[in-house]
Amino acid sequence: MAQATLTRPAANVWQKVGGKEGGTVTAIAASPGEAGARRIFVGTMSGIFVSDDAGDTWRISNRQLTSPYVQCLAVSPDYARDTNVLAGVVASGAFKSFDGGATWNKLGFWGATPNVVSLALSPTYGTDRIAFLGSDGDGIYRTTNGGRSWNASNVGLTSLSAQALAVSPNFKSDQTVFVGLADGGLCRSTDGGRTWTQLAKTALGNTTIQAIALSPDFGTRRVVCAGTEEKGLWISPDGGRRWTKVEAAGDESVNAIAISAQPNMELVIVAGAGDRGVLVSTDAGTTWKAHQIAADASVALSLAVLPGSGRPLIFAGTYETGLYRSADLGATWAPANQGITSQNWVTFAVSPSFGRDRTMLAGGAGTGPYISRDGGQTWRPRNAGIDEVNVADFAYSPNFAKDGTIFVATQVGLFRSRDAGETWDELTNGFDLDDVRAVATSTTFEQDRVVFAGGVLGLTYRSDDGGDTWQRLAYEFDGETVAGIALAPDFEASQTLFIGAIGTATTAVHLSRDGGKTFERFVEHESAAPWVALSVPRSYSKDDAYWMFATASQVFRPTERFRDVWAGTHPAGRTTAVLSVASTPTFGQDRTCFAATSQGVYRSGNGGAAWEELNFDLGNMAVLRVAVSPNYAKDRAVYAMALGGEIWRFIDDPTTRKIAERKPTDIV
Repeated sequence: MAQATLTRPAANVWQKVGGKEGGTVTAIAASPGEAGARRIFVGTMSGIFVSDDAGDTWRISNRQLTSPYVQCLAVSPDYARDTNVLAGVVASGAFKSFDGGATWNKLGFWGATPNVVSLALSPTYGTDRIAFLGSDGDGIYRTTNGGRSWNASNVGLTSLSAQALAVSPNFKSDQTVFVGLADGGLCRSTDGGRTWTQLAKTALGNTTIQAIALSPDFGTRRVVCAGTEEKGLWISPDGGRRWTKVEAAGDESVNAIAISAQPNMELVIVAGAGDRGVLVSTDAGTTWKAHQIAADASVALSLAVLPGSGRPLIFAGTYETGLYRSADLGATWAPANQGITSQNWVTFAVSPSFGRDRTMLAGGAGTGPYISRDGGQTWRPRNAGIDEVNVADFAYSPNFAKDGTIFVATQVGLFRSRDAGETWDELTNGFDLDDVRAVATSTTFEQDRVVFAGGVLGLTYRSDDGGDTWQRLAYEFDGETVAGIALAPDFEASQTLFIGAIGTATTAVHLSRDGGKTFERFVEHESAAPWVALSVPRSYSKDDAYWMFATASQVFRPTERFRDVWAGTHPAGRTTAVLSVASTPTFGQDRTCFAATSQGVYRSGNGGAAWEELNFDLGNMAVLRVAVSPNYAKDRAVYAMALGGEIWRFIDDPTTRKIAERKPTDIV
């Protein structure tokens, strides 16, 4: 259950309401030192979280981290002095923090940026500044200046996909480094990572090695453990010459291994062994015990053993179910997710009767729909049959309080619920599009029962009976992907419909004034962004034809004087993504709208011509969606879904704060 930090609404500051805690935890690392002074870092699919209380609570640490998909972490052995941390992220290379994770700086590479999947630092990094990173396809990179420059170090490697790295604790004298390779087995360097030689050719061959760990006293007790993809767990007592298979692991895929030299105890080794759970040895690998993390916990993707005055703390990061902690050598486990939100949610919607039912919906990559009945504090899956599908969009019936109707667009089709999101049925009568990206209901749905849905290849459909039957539109939007649909508030009378479509280099909005029979490519913008957000205010009419769309880093609107001329503004600068835009129900009077960006939330009081930053106390600046309360005129509430699934609330009261709006950009 999420732990909400919200107590009572406060004006002009963001308060965390809650969210779905847990998710996928891909990496764990900790600073050296005593347990009470140790900082722990975890990498997730929504960035990096840190804890200073042994994992009891966590806070997000993503400032300047431009990619959230963290694959590996490494903490400086001299952390108390330099506070250095390195992170490898999907498709964006590596980042370095000089301040214990408060901010992150992107590291540069000559040529193409590698996809970094493993990291390891020299135990004397504080003086020699040597570090290694392993990439998926470009081999190993080595630095001798703390990451300012990197050189490829691939001589002798049997594969260029370096999945795991381990540096000898005695590196200063033995210059030993191990690397596990995809389809290349295990290699070792004894010259500081300059050249490599394959080990264990008979035992391991060219199998994929996913994890490596060395005994902390490797200079005397030369224990090496290697986890494979298909051959289980292997251990060497002599630095890699002789190998023995750990039968307790069978042939399970071993994703993670950790070793700790606990005071007054034998060497403690833990390994994640797929369905067999976490294997624990307290006698340097002679005997093993298998422990399941939890009945519903997934495979351990990452492990850490942190020594203390008593038994060590073991942390296990899992797929989708978050972080777990054990204080009794794996016999029992408890979730340690307070503050960690690593859900792959990308869309979020507030009920039109939110003031009464407090209903919210969210979903994203491989999640199916989730629902909250308490204003975003707690969430539960409502996705039987579609629990692992990609959710792209939601649409409520405007009469939701009475009919309980919701539509959800997914990559396996369009689904409808008639019981407020508790159960879902696929809609197939005349609807034959699998990858659906957008759905919208008529604002007069109770009378006309009109629904539109569209997706890839420009395929779009209309229903006139609430989704029971469908007709495909003749217009195919130039074969571009339909990613946004909005209907005018007087649709029954005006038949005005907006379709946002994304192509390879442009984003376009198509306009229909006859209910989808014909369209014109009304406005377009050069953009490689894979999204478009539409906002058609309730005040939209023939006399007040004011609406907005957002893509890339801009929000576009018609100019006040020339309705066919469009102006674009950058709410947060030219390099900051604008991911959604929402207007207030009172837009006709106050011209107020909000933009969700990768650098927080921005507010405009003049229809998007100028913007002010609205990030007071917002703890997660990567905001994917913003939604305005249907009761905004009374409650002044604005909701934001931040990266990972955090839900935040802001009470908008400009009368009690200073306004510092940005100047509008030129007309484009």
